[in-house]
Amino acid sequence: MKYKNNDKILSITECRDNAMWNDFLVKESNQQMVTIAHNPCLGAILSKTFGYTYKNYFIKEGENTIGVLPTVSIGKKVVSMPHFSYGGPIFKKNYSSKVDYSLLLEENNFEIRSFEKLSAFTKQNKSTFIIPLNNDANEIFNGFSSRFRNKIRKPQKLGFTVTENGPDALKHFYQLYSKRMLQKGSPPLGKSFFYNLFNTYKNGEVGITVVYHNDKPVAAGFCLSYLNFKEFCWGSTDKNYNRYNVNAFLLWNMIENSINAGYYYFSLGRSTKNSHNHTYKLQFKPKEVPLYFNLSESPGISIKEYEFLTKIWKYQPLKTSQILGHYISKYIY
Repeated sequence: MKYKNNDKILSITECRDNAMWNDFLVKESNQQMVTIAHNPCLGAILSKTFGYTYKNYFIKEGENTIGVLPTVSIGKKVVSMPHFSYGGPIFKKNYSSKVDYSLLLEENNFEIRSFEKLSAFTKQNKSTFIIPLNNDANEIFNGFSSRFRNKIRKPQKLGFTVTENGPDALKHFYQLYSKRMLQKGSPPLGKSFFYNLFNTYKNGEVGITVVYHNDKPVAAGFCLSYLNFKEFCWGSTDKNYNRYNVNAFLLWNMIENSINAGYYYFSLGRSTKNSHNHTYKLQFKPKEVPLYFNLSESPGISIKEYEFLTKIWKYQPLKTSQILGHYISKYIY
């Protein structure tokens, strides 16, 4: 599609060369934050798991590439990117002109997740939490309150251990994750999604960190990285061990490993504003960044807002929840 913008012709063309895409974003990652949702391999993984179609686009001004936009089509709706908090366009740092996505995209129905307001209709009830990393883990750790530092230290003093990408990491993660989702009354993503990520993710690392107590998995987190950005995407704890602060212990280990690996940013993931999870993440002294879910039309009521469905979901076996969750999560993203 093409349209005229301030005497310039803007267009999008499909990128079929991931190396060219990565080259563009490597240069931009030195000037601005590039997230995991901009990894060009994700569209294929989402397609394999859920049957979506996908296209990664270069945005051009005349013949010059000025930006990228990863997209997935779900029915007649374009989403950038489902099951992730971001995915909206990344332009060259010095590009400032506004873009009308209703004219640029072939599909009129879209949802673009971004750090900026890009359309007349937005959902703005969530934030993400970014920790800028440096080479000194002690400096970051000592920036926490003394009370919170003691919470992080407590599990190690009690004999809890941490393993990353152990032989049973995926199994232990999914068992904890799907059980906790059932307790919350929410459909879990299917195991095949995490299996596909674990086995086919490219251009970055997959890390599954598990906290054990006497060989029993009690907390687990699933991380993805792209370029200099790493994110804690999904995680859960055994609620019987929450009194030992295993989640704080888990998160700090992931942050510390990210520092040692040389990443520039660590994301704690998104939370609903003013929720308990929101307040909890602020203890890590992150930068809170508002998220904008930009829509082509006024948002309707999400199925997630029907509380009675949450109550019903809890009353089923874990196995049934895992099976149904795989099919339902195709449409709840």
